[in-house]
Amino acid sequence: MKKGYKVTDVKREKKIGIAAENLEELIEKSRKKLGFNVSCAECRLFVAEDGTRVDDDDYLGSLPPQTLFILLKDTEKMVTDFDYFYNMIRSVRKEYIDTGTAAKQFLSTNIKEKFKAFQKYIAASDDTLVNLFSILSIRIFFPGLEPSEKTKEQSMSKRVKERMRGYYYKTKSALQASEQYIQTNGRGKKLIDQFLLDLRKILETSKYNEAYFNRKADKKECLCDKSGLFACGGLWSKDYCDYEGEHVINPYRSREERIIFQTWNLDHKIELSRSIIPKILESIERFYNGENKCINCENVIKIGYIDADRYYLQIFTRENLKLVHIVCHYKGKHDADSDVYTICKNCIGNQSIRYTN
Repeated sequence: MKKGYKVTDVKREKKIGIAAENLEELIEKSRKKLGFNVSCAECRLFVAEDGTRVDDDDYLGSLPPQTLFILLKDTEKMVTDFDYFYNMIRSVRKEYIDTGTAAKQFLSTNIKEKFKAFQKYIAASDDTLVNLFSILSIRIFFPGLEPSEKTKEQSMSKRVKERMRGYYYKTKSALQASEQYIQTNGRGKKLIDQFLLDLRKILETSKYNEAYFNRKADKKECLCDKSGLFACGGLWSKDYCDYEGEHVINPYRSREERIIFQTWNLDHKIELSRSIIPKILESIERFYNGENKCINCENVIKIGYIDADRYYLQIFTRENLKLVHIVCHYKGKHDADSDVYTICKNCIGNQSIRYTN
C-alpha cells in the first residue's frame, strides 16, 4: 500500500510530494522530480528531522505518512536540522548573534561555555510564550508539524517516539548482521526474529514511551516539569549534573530552544552497542553450549527464549536512559554491563517484570 511522503534536497529549496510503496520507488520518483542527473544507486535518503539514514523498507514502513526526507547525491553531505535552522536563525535573528564570524566561533571554540551562554540568552526571552496554545503559535514555534499534530505536546511525543524507533532499528540491524543470525543453520535466526518480534510488541504496547517528552503526561513518566522545562541528568556515572541550574532547556518555549533540544541525548548508562547487544548474542551462544539458566526458576536450559522484557527495560526506558546536555554526554566506554537474560518455556508466561519510576 502506497503512502505519501515529502522530499527535498540538501538546500531545501524545493519540496515535493511523493506516493510510494517502498524505498526504491520513493528514491526513483524523488530523483526524477528533483532533477537529479544520477542513478538511484548514487542517491541516499535521510529523515530531515534528525538525519537518520533510511536504507530499508522496514524502517521506511515504520515512519508516518508525510514524513519529510532529504535526498542526497553521493557527493553531497548531509546537513542536519540543527545546522540548517541555526544558519537560518543567524540570518534572521541577529539579536542573538551579532555576526556570521562570531557565530562560527561561538560553536567551534570553548563549547561548554558557549552553550551555557547561548542557552541563558534564549531563556531570558518572554516566558509567557510557553502558554500560547493557539494554532498560530504552534505553527510559528513548531514548523513542519503533521496535520494530525494539533499541539506542542503531540509534536514532542513524536520526537521521543522517533528516538525509540531509532534504538529498535539499531538493535535489529546489529542482530541481523551477526554471525549468530547468518551462520547457525537457522536456529539463531529463529531466536533473534522471535526476540525482535517480542521487543517490537512491548514497545508498541508502551506507545514508544511517548510520555517522556510530554509535559502534560503523568509526572512519574515525563522527563520535564509542567511548563516543559527539562534538566540535564549529568554524566552517565553520576546522579546529578555538575552544571546544576545551567543545563536546562524548554523546547516548548521557543523555536530556537526546540532546535537546540535536538542536541540533547537520551544516553544509555549501560551502552546499547558495547554491552546490551553483545549480551543478547552471548545468550544465543550459550543456548548452543547448554550453559543458559532460566532467570526465573534458575534451571539449566537448552531450549528457551531471550527475555525481551529485561532487554526492553535497558534499551527503551528510564531504568537505563538518562536525558543529558551535549556537554554531559560521555562517548567513551561506560563501566557498566548488561547480562544474559534467558527464560525457559515453562516460565515464559510468568514474567512479572514491570518498570517503575
